[in-house]
Amino acid sequence: MPFLIVLLLIHCLVICFILAAIINGHSLTKFEEKIRELFIKPTGNEDVPEELYDEAYEIVMDLGKALEIDNDMTKHDAVQVALKRVEDFRDDSKDYQLKQSNDEQEKVKLKVIK
Repeated sequence: MPFLIVLLLIHCLVICFILAAIINGHSLTKFEEKIRELFIKPTGNEDVPEELYDEAYEIVMDLGKALEIDNDMTKHDAVQVALKRVEDFRDDSKDYQLKQSNDEQEKVKLKVIK
């Protein structure tokens, strides 16, 4: 009997981890997005704030400056700092992922004409 209780608790814990990964995840599949929408209601404001554009521009410019550095150790440190900023930016902006239209995702169908 105690073994069944432990198994039940482990299953509940695994389900909680899976739900947390889906809720906090990015690049989700359609099924995962539906599950996420059950827990987090999408906001009506789908426009990307100007601050995100500005922050992305600053990150790219700082990365460009880092790659121009001659000293390899300094370059490595600067690129690591830029990578950390990119990870933070991605976490902040995951709610504003741009939806690609189905037209762009469909492959072009070509006909053979003889």
